[in-house]
Amino acid sequence: EISALGWGDRAEVAVFGGPTAADMPELGMRARFLGPITDDHKLASLYSAADVMVVPSLQEAFGKTVIEAMACGTPVVAFDSGGPVDIIEHARTGYLAKPFDPEDLARGIVWCLEKEERTADLGARARASVEAQFDIAVVARRYRRLYERILEQAA
Repeated sequence: EISALGWGDRAEVAVFGGPTAADMPELGMRARFLGPITDDHKLASLYSAADVMVVPSLQEAFGKTVIEAMACGTPVVAFDSGGPVDIIEHARTGYLAKPFDPEDLARGIVWCLEKEERTADLGARARASVEAQFDIAVVARRYRRLYERILEQAA
């Protein structure tokens, strides 16, 4: 847990989406429950304001929120399983914790936060990585090449 690592008084968590304060266990730090965020500008502002995004999903098929946060220059901490594995470069654009190990997830959060320069570097590399892999022009070129290969094989 983050407070056991000395960050309980230094960190604050903002939770958005479905969980409410009643749904969450004691986190050992200040928490704000923002509910669902449906406005894209507010969501981008929230991602940009965060020092780190934590995606503790046990199952994550793709990782849209991972990409959104990284596009806003925010490093992501997630479990080393599912979709985040294909998006996050461990210790370069975020932190991939041992699958389903909450202590390692907490260590990853602290690792991302403990040095401001590291946090900034992770965020800059996260944004550059997402731009290089998921920019609409990049994805469109990949689809075009795929369709061209399919058409060539069909001919």
